[in-house]
Amino acid sequence: MVVTAELLRALRDMHHIDDLFQWLTPTIVQYFSAPVVQFWVATEGYQGQVLMKLVAQSAQDNSLRHRLTLDKPVADLAENIRNRQTELALCPVGNVFSSYQTTLLQRYGLYYCFGDYLNSKGRPASSSPTVPGQATLMPIEAVALLFFSQPPHPELQRSISYILKLAMQIAATNGLLSLPNNAQGYKLQLQQASLSALSELVPHRKQDAELMTTNNPLADPIIADRLTRDLYRYIDGRKNVQELCAVTHLGLKEVAVALRTLLAERRIELFDSSGQLKNGLSLLNNL
Repeated sequence: MVVTAELLRALRDMHHIDDLFQWLTPTIVQYFSAPVVQFWVATEGYQGQVLMKLVAQSAQDNSLRHRLTLDKPVADLAENIRNRQTELALCPVGNVFSSYQTTLLQRYGLYYCFGDYLNSKGRPASSSPTVPGQATLMPIEAVALLFFSQPPHPELQRSISYILKLAMQIAATNGLLSLPNNAQGYKLQLQQASLSALSELVPHRKQDAELMTTNNPLADPIIADRLTRDLYRYIDGRKNVQELCAVTHLGLKEVAVALRTLLAERRIELFDSSGQLKNGLSLLNNL
């Protein structure tokens, strides 16, 4: 198969599993005519919960990449597939998304979706002896999400699943599950991209928190951290994160810490400028 041969040739330039995912997304778009391809990886987030982090995405229409990157319903679907540890058979998007999200996806020409659960057992860093020169292998759980404008032929679906599972086997046997040598630089790049995306989001107070305060002001739980409490006072559903930084005279990273606390306590939600609910904890997990 052409894709398999190209994958084996491309391996020489890959150093980490993310390199593999970033190679696979445009390749699947090109060879299998999938309008959008995403790879989500399970990561440990704030307070130990598992979050799905988008590590690679390609689209036939580049404008779709930004629109789907932070969509919470898409992240929730990836998390659901990861929790069930099985594939999502090809189906209309209306079978797995709300009517609003379905209308939005169909507006982009995305009528069908398919998901595959991928895993590769490694050697967790916490349980690995430190041996000089020996790489630390990481267990990987990932979800591939593919969106289509028309249902692909069943043989095409089988080919995609075969390529994905073969890719994970290749990753394990070629050292792509080891921590990257430039982990610090990679992390800094991820942080910068996440901070840039976060700055444009608009925090909204959750309605149940507002109702609690309105009905009984004394019942509103006190926000322990002063910085977080001060930021919360300025959240009005209109100012984006960058504007909140300006009025509070806080840095973006300081505001990000406070927002993580408010999200974890279910006091706020994050929306983009068009009013779409976004997966804020996924972003903050990269900081």
